[in-house]
Amino acid sequence: MQQMLMKESYTVDYAGFWWRSGAFIIDGAILWCFNYLMTGLWNLATDLPWGGLTEEMIETGITAPLWWLRFIVFFVVQVGYFICFWAWRGQTPGKWIMRLKITQFDGSPVTWGGALLRYCGYIISAVPLFLGFFWVGFDNRRQGFHDKIAETFVVRIPTGKEREAWRTRSGQVEIP
Repeated sequence: MQQMLMKESYTVDYAGFWWRSGAFIIDGAILWCFNYLMTGLWNLATDLPWGGLTEEMIETGITAPLWWLRFIVFFVVQVGYFICFWAWRGQTPGKWIMRLKITQFDGSPVTWGGALLRYCGYIISAVPLFLGFFWVGFDNRRQGFHDKIAETFVVRIPTGKEREAWRTRSGQVEIP
């Protein structure tokens, strides 16, 4: 066990709160742009004004089902965005830009079931005033509640220069 922890401490760079927050902000911007585009297309298709619901529309109640349907569609798109990217690449576009990757404890990629479980953990992390997300800043392995539930870690992917510096410090030689 001590050898595993010793090895882990040299090779694993857990992504902290600010790295992960940056990635989440990028993902939020991507989803916001998609939502903005989807809202515009939705309004064109349903003859709703671009500015949203008017008082007359609210009083008649005709458009309420359309707005609920749009909300449900966007929620499904958001869930699909995270789960599909996590299962496909182990990283969303935001995590890719920030050089972060989600992995399981043994280094294997996240499965579809693991990605779904992690998203359910996102909801649980958000319920108590986002405490599950803030927990990343206090945990030794930088795991939020959602990571602990799905048994995943978010790690930083080192750049070429960082890998070379690590090899130099540790005395390792590159193996072809």
